Amino acid sequence: MMNESEQDKLLRSATQWQRRPRMRCYRAGDEAELFLRRGQRDFSKNASLVDAWESILPPGLLPWCRLDRRVGNVLTIQAAPGPYMHQLRMMQNELIAELHRRCPAAGVRKLHLIPLKDDDDKEI
Repeated sequence: MMNESEQDKLLRSATQWQRRPRMRCYRAGDEAELFLRRGQRDFSKNASLVDAWESILPPGLLPWCRLDRRVGNVLTIQAAPGPYMHQLRMMQNELIAELHRRCPAAGVRKLHLIPLKDDDDKEI
C-alpha cells in the first residue's frame, strides 16, 4: 500500500499538466450588452410578432389565448379548452395569413394549439 505522501505525489503528477483557469471578472453591463446584441434580431422579430398577434386576435379571444413559444416556423399558442380553442382552429388560416402580412420576417407557417396552462403550474 502507498502511504499518504506517495498518493499526493501521484495525484499531483497526474494533474500537473492541466492549466488553472484564469479568474476573470466581467462587468454586468458589458455582459448584458453582449447578450442583447447577439439576440437583437430574434428579439425584434418576436416583439413584432407579439404586437401583430395582439392586434389581429379578436378582443373576445384575447383573455383566453396567449402566445407560448416560437420554434422555427411554428408558433405555439395556449388557448382555453372548448369554444375558444375551437374558434382559434377555425380561424387558423386567416391568422397565419394576417401574421404574414403584418410581420413577414417572423416566417410563421403553422400554428400549434395547446391547452392553456395555469400560472401556478410548474413544469417538471
